[in-house]
Amino acid sequence: MKKNISRALILALFPLLSVAQEAPPSFETVVEDMVFNTSSRIIIDEKTIKESRSPNITSLLSSQANVTVTNTPFQPNSIYIRGGDSSHVLILIDGIPFYDASTIQRTFNLNSLDIKSVRRIEIIKGSQTVLYGGQALSGVIKIETIPQEFTTKTGIQGQVGTQNLADITAVHTEPIEDNQGMIFRGHGSWKNSESPVLGSSRTYSRNSWNGEGTYVWKGAVDGNIKANYIQELNFSPSSNQNYQIVDADDFQQFSRQLAVSSGLKFNNWAWSPRLSLSGQNSVRDFDQPINATNPTLTDQSYGANLRTIRLDVTPVKTEHLTVLSGLSYIHEDFVYRDKGVEISNSFAEQRGLFVKADYKMTESLDLSIGGRIENWEKQDPVGTYQIGLTLLKNTKFEISTGYKIPSLFQLYSTYGNPDLKEERATQYSLSQDIELSDRQQLSLTVFNSQFSNLIVTQGSYPSLRYTNVNKSETHGVEVAYTLRPNDVSSVLFTYGYQEPRDVDNARWLIRRPLVNGSLKYTHSWGVQSGSFELVGAGERLDRNSNTSLTTLPGYVVANASYSYEVNQGLTLYTRLNNLLDYRYQETYSYFTEGFSGIVGGELWF
Repeated sequence: MKKNISRALILALFPLLSVAQEAPPSFETVVEDMVFNTSSRIIIDEKTIKESRSPNITSLLSSQANVTVTNTPFQPNSIYIRGGDSSHVLILIDGIPFYDASTIQRTFNLNSLDIKSVRRIEIIKGSQTVLYGGQALSGVIKIETIPQEFTTKTGIQGQVGTQNLADITAVHTEPIEDNQGMIFRGHGSWKNSESPVLGSSRTYSRNSWNGEGTYVWKGAVDGNIKANYIQELNFSPSSNQNYQIVDADDFQQFSRQLAVSSGLKFNNWAWSPRLSLSGQNSVRDFDQPINATNPTLTDQSYGANLRTIRLDVTPVKTEHLTVLSGLSYIHEDFVYRDKGVEISNSFAEQRGLFVKADYKMTESLDLSIGGRIENWEKQDPVGTYQIGLTLLKNTKFEISTGYKIPSLFQLYSTYGNPDLKEERATQYSLSQDIELSDRQQLSLTVFNSQFSNLIVTQGSYPSLRYTNVNKSETHGVEVAYTLRPNDVSSVLFTYGYQEPRDVDNARWLIRRPLVNGSLKYTHSWGVQSGSFELVGAGERLDRNSNTSLTTLPGYVVANASYSYEVNQGLTLYTRLNNLLDYRYQETYSYFTEGFSGIVGGELWF
């Protein structure tokens, strides 16, 4: 049935190609880049991504966007922004919401995406619920993969490295006439990762594959159709009832995501409608036989489907006033089986309406205001709002509210709590951008995030359960400083201080550091380029038992990269991570890998 729906969707969209007309071949995401100008935005462009030679997306976010990322053996990496966690961050890939609806936090492993396929990343901090719904309670990460221009070319990029790393990417782009193009990508990665148990000599096999095909066109209707496939097969350690990470034998984790999406922009229609829709199917399995490290059989399977529809229009667009409005619909279904027995089979629907107005009051004063009405299942509709004020283009104040429903996993899994309340947030921010000179820029932001009914875990396996924290509050400051001493080098410094407080229990929220930051230097000379960076975070709390917390030490790691362009089609490079071989705890007793390095080459023909 799902295959028939996807096939029908694609066939329904192809007739629109007949209205395509000649246009300059610049292929941007057709879902308009809607954002409040008063929100904190960090843009990582294609040049920065390539020069960094970061091994994955989360490493790039840590060094460029002052975002803290952590890992555990059981779930996708967690991202912490302004007191929220991954369940409060919406990930958009080419304008389409992308996540695994079967996961705890409605997320997925960002590192399963091939960073070499990414053209641009934009991180928007602060609640964006009005524009994007409840999953954007503390931020949005927009990832762009579609090239701006298409030429006939084929690329192969290969890497080898420590921990028996082998990584290969193949890509082909093909223009069709002047206003259509296709791109195909494939990626595979194999690695024997160090055990996160300190002092252990064990390694764990980690394999991932992904592929995608995209067809785009420009004309009276701009559009794209994209299909992508992501799969991971990893052997993993486990944990005991005291939260201690332990080595495990034959503990296998498998995940697979299959997605089809499309975006359309109707250029000649009144109000310039933009339509996006997607369908995603996800599967996650946890399997381990009875053996020396596992006294009971583990055979858990999670499945989910995610379907999204979004329509945006611009009913008013004048010199001083722009009004955007839209509607969205999200359908999730979730199935959980343990040892082949169905434990849960549930679904959820979210429906939302929003409007946003930008009014240029004077040459030096802009006002943005928006509101959203959204409802979950048969619940009463909930209203959220966002207001932004810009003074002299560089001083920005914003207040926003947000509302997010629990995930189906949090409600109906073995550890679920069907009585969970929806999470709500109120956030304030004040930003000042200062141009110190033509080559120096400084940005300062102070913020306050107040959450009610924040969802946290209580207890440990097998009595783990999700519950609400009545009140939590995070306030802090973020600093970003950029220096370009000359035309070939740059310095980026970021710093953040925050106090993420669990008001109910009079303590810090777990896994959120009080301090984090980075320092990065890049330099280019002719056909060569290099970078050096320091990335660190301060102390943070984590659970070490059902009733107690422990303080994890802060850390600083150093990374370096070097690239050499042999000719127009061939580039060689190397990347060295954790130069001082420092193994720190991302989460309690989960130690990161030490030093690692790669050498690679990129060939285009």
